[in-house]
Amino acid sequence: MDVIRKILLPVDGSDYMKKEVEWACSFAKTFSAEVTILHVVAMPISSDIGGIPAASKQLEEAGNKILEDARLMAEACGLKPQVEMDFSVGNPGMRIVKKAENEGIDLIIIGAKGKNRFREILMGSVANTVVNNAPCLVLVVHSC
Repeated sequence: MDVIRKILLPVDGSDYMKKEVEWACSFAKTFSAEVTILHVVAMPISSDIGGIPAASKQLEEAGNKILEDARLMAEACGLKPQVEMDFSVGNPGMRIVKKAENEGIDLIIIGAKGKNRFREILMGSVANTVVNNAPCLVLVVHSC
């Protein structure tokens, strides 16, 4: 069995985030692993060029809040995580997979459902994309 040295924790501010952070803390402590908290900002696709900067600013502010909340939760359990935001046009799940590939991630911990149910139905589940394409172990967290 390989040792888990790098954990990727994608967060979206959903109800699952607290549980995801708790699992990341548990694994990080067990394996003395480093944790990277990632928020992927799915940029809107629009034909109105003037609307994109305003929307992206709002999405960035919301993303910063999500990252700060997750960072504080992780620090409360004794971790010192790296925190990153990724701006993406396209599938957030594939951005998470690409990050895992590029960084040599050993474990991704992700929630089962995102914050936006309509977008999940329309685009497909981010967790499902990650599970089916990740180059490493994936722990899917349910809020039970």
